[in-house]
Order: sequence, then C-alpha cells, then structure tokens
Amino acid sequence: MQTPFSHQASNGSRPRVLVTGGSGFIGSHVVDVLARGGYEPRIFDLRESPHHERGSVATVVGDATDPKALERAMEGCSAVIHLSAMADVGHVQADPVGAERANARATAAVLEAARNTEVERVVYGSTIWVYSDCPEQVVDESTRLAHPGHLYTATKLAGELYCRSYAELYGVDYTILRFGIPYGPRARVAAVVPAMVERALNGEPLTVAGDGSQGRRFVYVEDLAEGIVAGLRPGAANRVFNLAGTETTTILEIAQTVRDLLGDVEIVHTEARAGDFGGKEVSSERAQTELGWSASTPFREGVRRYVEWRRANEPVEGVPVRQPVPAPVSAPWRGRLTPRFPALPAPIARRALATAAAAGLLAWGVASDDSFSAFAALFGIRPATSVRTSRPQVGVIVDAPSSLVVPVSAQLKRAGASGSIATNGEVDPATVGDVRANGSDLIPRLKGGGPVRWVGTRQQIKHMARELGESGHIYYAPPRHGFTITQDLLGKTAGASAIRGKLRLSGSGSLGSVHRGDVVEVGAGRGSNWRATLEALTSELRSRGLRAIPADQLFRQG
Repeated sequence: MQTPFSHQASNGSRPRVLVTGGSGFIGSHVVDVLARGGYEPRIFDLRESPHHERGSVATVVGDATDPKALERAMEGCSAVIHLSAMADVGHVQADPVGAERANARATAAVLEAARNTEVERVVYGSTIWVYSDCPEQVVDESTRLAHPGHLYTATKLAGELYCRSYAELYGVDYTILRFGIPYGPRARVAAVVPAMVERALNGEPLTVAGDGSQGRRFVYVEDLAEGIVAGLRPGAANRVFNLAGTETTTILEIAQTVRDLLGDVEIVHTEARAGDFGGKEVSSERAQTELGWSASTPFREGVRRYVEWRRANEPVEGVPVRQPVPAPVSAPWRGRLTPRFPALPAPIARRALATAAAAGLLAWGVASDDSFSAFAALFGIRPATSVRTSRPQVGVIVDAPSSLVVPVSAQLKRAGASGSIATNGEVDPATVGDVRANGSDLIPRLKGGGPVRWVGTRQQIKHMARELGESGHIYYAPPRHGFTITQDLLGKTAGASAIRGKLRLSGSGSLGSVHRGDVVEVGAGRGSNWRATLEALTSELRSRGLRAIPADQLFRQG
C-alpha cells in the first residue's frame, strides 16, 4: 500500500503515526488498521494497551496535556491521530474541570507539540454530538453549528476550533473527523450497547430512558477505524468529515436487538435523562465521495459480532452506565430501618423521632472513624479489592511516603513488575516522570476523615490527582484508619473510586491465597524492610504464573 506521507520511519520503509489514546477502545483498532495498512503505529497513552501483546507496538506512556512528553513521542512521526479524550458524557458532567483538561487542553497540547516537531498532519477525533443543538434534523459538515448546551460538546468543539486556529496561524494541517456512536469489540461496559448486552447476559431487565425514540447514528468500530486511517490521505487535509453509520437506530431498537440476540429479557421504560442527545440524521456522504469510506456493517450484525466477542472475552470494565433503576433505590434499606421505630399513635411524634434518628446517624457518619464499616455492612459499600479478569494479573498497591516513590518503582522494575504507589505527600513532575519511566504509577492516598477533614475530600482527591498526573476516572487508596462513609460518597461525586488490598503484606512471609484479579497491598515506610517484601511478593507471584501490575490499571482494563 502506498502511504500518503513523505516523512518516512527511521528504517526508511513506513511512515510512523502516533495514536494518542491508542490503548483504548477506538485507538486500539486504529493501531491494528495502521499496522495492516503499511504504517508504523506508535501508542501514546496513560497505560500500555491491554489489547496488544506486550512489546508488539511501540508505546510511550504519558499524559496528553504534557507538550514535552508529546514532543518526545512525536519524534520521527509523520502524523498524529488524536483520540485521547474523556468520552463518557456522564464522566464529563461529573467532572467538568477534568473534562476541559482531558479534551480541550489536551488537544491544544497535541497541536503545540505537532507544531514544534513539524508533524505533517493532526487527525482529530471529534463527535456528531456537535450537531446536537442545531435546529436542523438532517445535518452534514456544512451545517452551521449552534452554541453547545452540553459540556462534552463544548470541549470537543473547542478542539475543532484549536485545529483551525493552528492551521491558520502556524500551518499545522488538520483533519477533523466527527464520529458516530462507536460500538463493537473492546468497548467498555459503560457504553450503551455493551451495557445492555451485559444486563441481558446476567438476566437483568434492559432499561430504556423515556419512550426510547432518541435516535443514534452508530458506527461499528472496525469500520470507524478504517475511516480514521483514511483521514490521513492528502485530500483530507484541512477538511471535516462525518464518520457515522447509514442507519438511525433508536434506543428502543437497541434494546430489542439485544433481546432478540440473547433471549427474552424484559425491557423497562424509565424517566428520560436530562441533556440527552435527541439524535440527528447525520450524512457521511462527503467521506464516501472524498475518502471512499462508508460504514459497511449493519447495526444488527455489529451487535452480533460484539456478542460473539463478549462470549469469548471478559468485559472491559468501566464506570457503569447510570441507567435508572425500575424499583426505588430507597426501598431495600427503608424496609430494614422503619420497623425499628416504635409505632407511635401521633404522626407528628413519629416524624420528630425519625428526624432525630436520621440526624444522629448522619452526624455519626460524617464524624466517626468507625462509621464506614458499620454503614458498609448496611449498604454493601466498601473499597474494591478485586476485579474479574481472564488475565494472569494481580494488582499491587505500595503505600509509600513521597521520598520513597522512585526507589519503590525502581525496585519493582528490577523485579520485572510494576505497581500503583499510593502517597499523600507532595510530588513534583520530575518524580512522576521517573515513576512512570519505571513502569509504575502514582495514586492518591486519602487522609483519614475524622470529625472535620472529610469536608475537603473532593478537593483533596482532585488536587492530588492533578499533582500525580491522573485524569478521567480516578482510583485512590483510602486511609488505613478513619475512612468515613462521607469520604466515600464525596469521592464518588469527584469521579473517584476507592481501592485497597484484599490482603496486606508486611515482611516476607507467606502470600497466602491470592487469585488473578486480586489486589495486594504492601507498606513501604521508612524503617521497614520493604525491599525484601516486594522481592518476596514478586517472586511468589511469578512462581504462581501471575504478573504484578498497577492496581488502578487492573481496574481500568478489567
């Protein structure tokens, strides 16, 4: 295949293309298409790809908002396909500042790095959501866009505007590709099609928001990847293309398709979601005419392929889709608590007693270090300690002061392992880079709640995550003592989840019972023999055919 770029790879045979977000759902398929099409793909992502054999694709681990890291990754590249983003609209709504950083600011950083390294083209992955506020129902690339009502749309449109500005001011060529709703193998279970498939496989009802008439232009991910690579062609320079399917599929039709393929499961209608994309008829005629691309996989066939893939693979875990639950959430616990109140004849007295009891429980919950375990038993809330996976991997958390995070990561690297190093101390960017260069990463270690500190939980998690270079959904280590229920709930509002070891090691004793997908925690305080503990842990895991990886990576890849 004759590729369109003159800037050849170092071996003189294949142009090198950097794919930001290349370890993810869409990006991993783009990497496959590039490799088949005569390019030399290189991944830039926060993690190595779980979808490729280790070492099979050149990978640079880094943050897409770091121009210097991007410049190093772009060295020798002819083009950049920029797919790294916060793509889940629920995550965006929960963390608007993080969304701006991951979407708009990262795109500016990619363009700046491309300018400084003289990369020939930046291909930007946008979305058909940019049409969501247009009055027209039938839209194409010439449709005048309206001011966006949703933050996700705003951040993606900002990226498009940055592309145009860098082309005008600095001569950085771009191609903007507005994706339909992607689905197919490797998709996270947070997406609508995988979420419905997962519910059906578990025999659970499929929930449809409103009447289910909201239309979507889906696109099968392997078709989409072909279109993205077609965007590298010379004629695509400084052009905008829609890459969407030819069918408009309603949410109700998705549920019916899943039901038909997986059996007779119930479809339940719930209240419509605020800010939902009502759907447009999006034309991809320009892509067909100028790039020779069209989505060739019918929706039903694409879902069938995803189901076939899912039956052979573990699900790619993510934050679950926030689907409304048919039954009221409060019913299970209210039934347990209400009978404990005495049956008083006066309604006013009963209300006063219930209010006082609730206030007492709340005060205890926010102030007491013992509240988490008690509430956890009542509601089934607890930090995650394992994940279901088919990979022979164990997540490792090493609790260490900031002064030891680099030595700990170096020790893990020497042992052929990696881990999540949990710290609540100040860490400078150079230290973060050194830890990542050793193959490990850093996660926030939350301080104990107590009677007052819980108030700053959101800010504490977000500040530490920014300092450690974490974005998107955050995984953090809870305090070993004093973790309150309020801290857990406030952490969730910050888009964060608590993880801790299923077992905690101190010394070099027996590892005991540990299985793939479990998390092991190790303390590395000053004065402890943490080197021997890590050596014993990694040696024991190897003898059992298990590999130590960062605990947050274990949860992200499932």
